[in-house]
Amino acid sequence: MKPPVEVVLINWKRPDNVSAIVDALILQTVPCTITVCDCHPSREFALAPVTLSKIDRVYRWTHNLGAYSRYVPCAGYDHEYTYLPDDDMLPGSRCLEHFLDHARWGRFGVLGQNGRRLKPDGVYRTAKVRRTRKYEEVDLVVRAYFVQTRNLPLIATTRWDFGLQGATDAEDDILLAVAMQLKAGLGCYLTPHSSDEETSVVKTPLPSPHALSQRRDHLARRTDLLRRAQAMGWEPHSQRCRSGIPRLLDVRR
Repeated sequence: MKPPVEVVLINWKRPDNVSAIVDALILQTVPCTITVCDCHPSREFALAPVTLSKIDRVYRWTHNLGAYSRYVPCAGYDHEYTYLPDDDMLPGSRCLEHFLDHARWGRFGVLGQNGRRLKPDGVYRTAKVRRTRKYEEVDLVVRAYFVQTRNLPLIATTRWDFGLQGATDAEDDILLAVAMQLKAGLGCYLTPHSSDEETSVVKTPLPSPHALSQRRDHLARRTDLLRRAQAMGWEPHSQRCRSGIPRLLDVRR
């Protein structure tokens, strides 16, 4: 029987991180299919044969599209859910179990544990949104995204709407959030807080060389893209609250 979740990793310049994450995924309390988008630029960043032997599916190409690379093969993703974590953190052993438990309670665009909300001035800031005992709606889920696979193709048309075709530094989390709201009317949520570290997306941080967040204009780029998203009709959380129409998780309880 096919597992309910396909986990998609990118291998670019952190092969040791990918190897460690693959091992952590094998130890999850629920089974998963492990897929790697392998777009490393030179031999020194190639995955070791022992790691490749543990991976279920590998997509390999040489044209770098940055973090958007995780969406390139999405027409081939065929599990009910897709989990897309960054490659600088090890999950706890119950991470996938945690998301599956919450995914089955309601209708959503993206679930995660780290998120951002824009203030009314529209400037992107890195302040974290605190997880509580309930689902917290956010404008963006960052670092690790749990989604219904059937919705992933919406990202490709949203990329065209933004005019980002050919871009190698498209902000994948922003594209995901905007696509879910504009194309499907779905929101982004943080799952309720858990004291069990084994449910965490980042039980152990990993090294993060070459991170795009180290760009001098990183925050300005993200602010610009979010303002363009608002011009296209995307509404941040603060705007919906002022209108009296905050979006709640559509719980099936």
